[in-house]
Amino acid sequence: MKDFPKRARCVDWRDGALIFDNGASIEAREPTIEITERLGALSGMVSFHACGAPLTDELIKPLAGLKNMVNLGVTNGLLTDGCFPIFASMPKLQILTLDGNAAINGAGLGALASSKVNLISLNDTALDDGGLTLAASLPKLAYLHAERTRITYEGMMSVAGNRRLNIIADSLFTPEQTEAFHIEQREKAKKKTTLDPNSVREAKETLCAFFAAMTQWEAETERNGFDHPNTAPTLLAIWDKFVSEKPRPGWRPVSLSYSNPGTYAAVKVTDAEQITKNKLWLYAEEKDGAKSEYRFLMKRTAEGWKIDYAQIRFDDWRRCGL
Repeated sequence: MKDFPKRARCVDWRDGALIFDNGASIEAREPTIEITERLGALSGMVSFHACGAPLTDELIKPLAGLKNMVNLGVTNGLLTDGCFPIFASMPKLQILTLDGNAAINGAGLGALASSKVNLISLNDTALDDGGLTLAASLPKLAYLHAERTRITYEGMMSVAGNRRLNIIADSLFTPEQTEAFHIEQREKAKKKTTLDPNSVREAKETLCAFFAAMTQWEAETERNGFDHPNTAPTLLAIWDKFVSEKPRPGWRPVSLSYSNPGTYAAVKVTDAEQITKNKLWLYAEEKDGAKSEYRFLMKRTAEGWKIDYAQIRFDDWRRCGL
């Protein structure tokens, strides 16, 4: 067999060949320890994906300890839960794709307890509710792909205490069940302060009025352009009326931007969480397109309820511009 490129960073094993950095390829129809030992010697490798190669736990042991590995996938292989301690030895691993390894049920996921893994894909495996519970205990895990697995609705609801976890399993659960899971996540994450209905109503009225004003401003800006004399003053007036946050460089109203049909045209308030008498979160979702999830910190001021700032949910809540 030919020598492997010593500085290869990305390796793909598909169609009976090893492909290095999308360039040079070497025929490798049957996996052997010799091959995986040579792969394990590529200390600079950050990405490795094998599709359809019958890799076993024993065959991937030489990959243990790869210090720069970030994105690793073995799909349609012969791995079992014994593979997870091997992956746990990779200190920078963040994305792990193990679709189609039918013998994996998740019993070994606890080995990743100290890892940085943010996304695990276990589609078409035997992942069950016990494995789901272990996955939910992983401190950095934000996304678990579990299509065509054995997890149940009851199992999913049992891990709703993990606010960070997104479970992608549309083939197993109805949209209503998925929404019920998200609602339960929000409920469990809330502080136990009793909601003040009047405060929620007033804050929601403010936020919805802001949405309407911004949608109108964006439509007018699309028609008139940023150079129109009313564009910037109108936006500043909206901020003065609805927003208490100090303007920040790069975000509106300091920097002008708009979207079509409007940033908030399809955003609807879905929930509320009381923090103190004068502060609460309003949760909202974009019902069309990207289906983004937001929350707005509302603050009672001398002028009434105003938006203090906004966050958008990715793997966790992150500050975003209005």
